[in-house]
Amino acid sequence: MKKLKPTAILFMFLLIAFAAAGCGDKKSTQDDKKQSTEKDQTQNTQQTANMVSDGKYFCPMHPTQQTDDPAVRCPICKMKLNSKADYNKKMSEEHEALEKKYAGKNDLIHFEVKLSVIKSDECEPLLEAALSKDKGVIEYHIEIVNRIIHMYIDKTKTTKSNVEKLISEAGFDANDTKATAEAVSKLPAECK
Repeated sequence: MKKLKPTAILFMFLLIAFAAAGCGDKKSTQDDKKQSTEKDQTQNTQQTANMVSDGKYFCPMHPTQQTDDPAVRCPICKMKLNSKADYNKKMSEEHEALEKKYAGKNDLIHFEVKLSVIKSDECEPLLEAALSKDKGVIEYHIEIVNRIIHMYIDKTKTTKSNVEKLISEAGFDANDTKATAEAVSKLPAECK
């Protein structure tokens, strides 16, 4: 039987030591991932519990996610929430600017459309696409949090009911005009 040289023995010892250390690191990494996932789930549960239907803060991407706690993040996208008071002030300023711009125009009507629940900012382009189909819609701005579209329409080119119909055909309730089931079924998941 051959005798192993001391360098070979040392090499084998180091190889075994590195292999054992690597196994420990792998287990440690798995434990860290498990703890991180559990922590995220706990935080998400706490943040979801802090959500209310009409809070002082809202997620700009998911406006139905609202809370009164400014430290909470959106449980869906983890974004920092915005102040609803600041948002409403900005929307009020936009509304006033729109009214000022079209004041005294006899062919134009100021029109507001109350929408169904808007769950995501992904829905706004769908509303814009619907409104762009009507040449009588002069200008508008959408308050996604308050679910209102403020607009001016040219009464010689369109009617309020025509605008409501376009919005309902896009899958959203528009005042008393309900969205059709077919239109709602075609909406992306984040807008249903």
